[in-house]
Amino acid sequence: MGLALNYSSSALAADSQSQYRSWEDVARKKWTWDKVSRSTHGTNCTGQCAFNVYVKNGVVWREEQQGEYGSSGDAPDYGPRGCQKGLSHSRYMYGKQRILYPLKRVGERGEGKWERITWEQAMLEIADKFIDHSVEYGPEAITCGLGTQMVMKRASYASIMRFANITGVQMPEAFAGVGDLFSGAQITLGHVTLGNTMAEIYKSKCCLIWFCNPAVTRIPDAHFFWEAKYNGTEVISISPDFNATAMHASKWLNPKPGSDIALAMAMIETIISDKSYDEDYMREQSDLPFLVRKDNLKYLRETDLPQASADAKDNRFYFWDEKNDRLTEAPGTGTPEIGGPNAFQAQQVIRALRGVDLVGADLVEVSPPFDPSGGTAWLGVSLMFELMCVLAEAIDRRR
Repeated sequence: MGLALNYSSSALAADSQSQYRSWEDVARKKWTWDKVSRSTHGTNCTGQCAFNVYVKNGVVWREEQQGEYGSSGDAPDYGPRGCQKGLSHSRYMYGKQRILYPLKRVGERGEGKWERITWEQAMLEIADKFIDHSVEYGPEAITCGLGTQMVMKRASYASIMRFANITGVQMPEAFAGVGDLFSGAQITLGHVTLGNTMAEIYKSKCCLIWFCNPAVTRIPDAHFFWEAKYNGTEVISISPDFNATAMHASKWLNPKPGSDIALAMAMIETIISDKSYDEDYMREQSDLPFLVRKDNLKYLRETDLPQASADAKDNRFYFWDEKNDRLTEAPGTGTPEIGGPNAFQAQQVIRALRGVDLVGADLVEVSPPFDPSGGTAWLGVSLMFELMCVLAEAIDRRR
């Protein structure tokens, strides 16, 4: 006895459109987007890894690393960049813990009792407190802390720096609080981001990682250290704890907490004694040529000179010009050009470029260590503004 089953084409068509398969559309819609935007995570990170952000109904649903990074010659590839912290950023953005409005404490400190107030009320109360403390104790008694979020956002950083300079409040060196940034470079050179790339680590003979843990805090760039090690680079980690970076290093030095200054001074003494430094570079790009007084071991300033006038400044330093055998004011550039154009002439030259099909411009040789008064920096900013105006006209003509 057999059983025969016959299916008609109409029955199959009806089955394919059955309501019982509509759940599949739910899964499909989850992977459809209104648009894909390019973005990065500027909060608490200097990596600035490029991400594709998938947006639906104005809400970020998914983030994905971009792999569009060029290679650096024979160095390892940069991409894909990103880490678990970046991939979870959208959860932070929409998380319940995010503060969206000004909150004022209404209970005792530590009780966690807050009430929501308006932005106007918040600004007025902060301004009142600020003025009261400035009048009673002086502006130097107030500290203006930036936090890592403000440091990464350069416009916010600049505005708060301007506020601190105008009011005279104290502003701690922000990069020292981040932990893995070059606070020494910020103090000495004026900017934490130097002109090299992570690819240079791969080509270095020796790499010193001092009191930082890039295997955890610089996840997208950490592989350069380990690939450099496999390439023959000696990677030395200095940290009190045997962290994830130290365990992969060629050598690990673990000074007691607080004693790293003594270690650094000993290293400096050895470098100077053995003359293991580039003398021309130090003369041109650092403050080592500045003259130092023997009595107080401080830089020689204009106010220290016997012939100092009433308007002499204490932030104007000097070095000895060996070629002309005379005392010379420290310039705002590492390589000043004798007989070069003055500020007005430079401005006229730039304005004369109007009509030229320019595609780019650069302003170089402004060295912060040689410009303590900031005068050369302001001149550089003014000239760059003139260049940007000329460039804007050139770009507009090409459209």
